[in-house]
Amino acid sequence: MELGEPAWGWRAFWDANGRLVVRVRRPPRIDPARPLAGMRIAVDAGHPPGGAIGPTGYTEAEANLAISKHLVRMLREGGAEVLETRPDTAAVELGVRPVRAAEWDAHLLVSVHNNAFPDEVNPFENNGTSVFYNQPQSLGLARHVHRELIREIGLRDLGIARADLALVRPTWMPSILSETMFLMIPQQEAALRDPAVQARIARAHVRAIEAFLRERAAGRTGGDPAGR
Repeated sequence: MELGEPAWGWRAFWDANGRLVVRVRRPPRIDPARPLAGMRIAVDAGHPPGGAIGPTGYTEAEANLAISKHLVRMLREGGAEVLETRPDTAAVELGVRPVRAAEWDAHLLVSVHNNAFPDEVNPFENNGTSVFYNQPQSLGLARHVHRELIREIGLRDLGIARADLALVRPTWMPSILSETMFLMIPQQEAALRDPAVQARIARAHVRAIEAFLRERAAGRTGGDPAGR
């Protein structure tokens, strides 16, 4: 399929007659002066179920929700409509979250997480900040979020990676998953409890989203679709 401009997303399905339909999504209208205005952004506060637990018992689900609440407020202040896939402490099934975002016709999906390591990995030597994406149209957003988090928080750069994760797998909209800090590091757990640090993380996400939208408004995609 040859397109006149980069697609915002796509969806493939079988219609009632058994024909394969591929629907390509055009980019939304973006005002570079107010890039958030009119955007429909799904914010996912990662976990529960599951998630990391810090040395004093602070859970990733708590940290993610606190950051997401700051992010939701800032996005709405910028003129965006926001869907919270997990608006409170109640558990939401993993597979339900991207479905809700797609059914709501979100323009972007941002999943907020903080990290943990499996057994036999030294967290004191390997902790840092990373961002994950899956679909090519999400790479530019991933790069902006990664850049802003590194600038704002200043932890070790663990890079950007393509991953087969439920929250970055959707094809209908650019979607990313951020891993800002590590709950198992005492200083980072303490930082994640601080509302001021939560707000800084949220603000970095907002700056990244705005930069990505301005980039797309100018007709740029923000990177090689192959991820190079």
